[in-house]
Amino acid sequence: MRILIVSDVHSNLEAFQSVIDHAGGNGGFQQIWELGDLVGYGPDPAGCIDLLREHDYVGVAGNHDLAAVGRLGLEQFNMYAAAAARWTTTQLGDEHVEFLRGLPLKEEIGDFTAVHGSPRDPVWEYVVSTASATANFGHFSTRRCLVGHSHLPFVCRLDDGKATLYEFPLDLPVPLGNDRYIINPGSVGQPRDGTPTASYAVHDSDADTITHHRAAYDIPATQENMRERGLLAYLIDRLAVGR
Repeated sequence: MRILIVSDVHSNLEAFQSVIDHAGGNGGFQQIWELGDLVGYGPDPAGCIDLLREHDYVGVAGNHDLAAVGRLGLEQFNMYAAAAARWTTTQLGDEHVEFLRGLPLKEEIGDFTAVHGSPRDPVWEYVVSTASATANFGHFSTRRCLVGHSHLPFVCRLDDGKATLYEFPLDLPVPLGNDRYIINPGSVGQPRDGTPTASYAVHDSDADTITHHRAAYDIPATQENMRERGLLAYLIDRLAVGR
């Protein structure tokens, strides 16, 4: 079975559709695992929810998903994120609100735990250092944990009780075996690793590998859509540089 793993779509329908098309044309997939922040920042929150629901999926909630439906206050959001969250709320129909409200904070799927932030704090913690990763290995019981939130792709393996962060190689299957991992597929809709193309991963359960991929999408079209909807210039401009 092949699973498409996505995170931080952030209402970017052009990017999400490109990832689905790219994965579909490169071996295909049977299920989507979505790691939170499906909405927020971008121009098409309802469209991204609808597209995910066209597929067999497992999903968890991110902080932007929670904020969009009133499950989380905006006190800890910066001004750009808060403004986008308030706008996102106005774009959701009742069925979209119900969908986001129903997302769990954590899911266990076979050998994987899926969360948005971290297994220790699924809503807010960023796993971006060896110290935070090492601490978080004690907060899930499966062999592997999938996280998002930082918008930075990486593979992290537990070696002799200490976490080691590795760059997630592009288009090269990483064998998983019996080691314990924390893995971030990067962001579909708002990459922050200096590469603006949409980032995602595919898990091949038969080969027991995970592979990082990038998919190009029409960034100018998304930016124009955001301008037409009155979204903030900072959020528009950052898409072109992947920061």
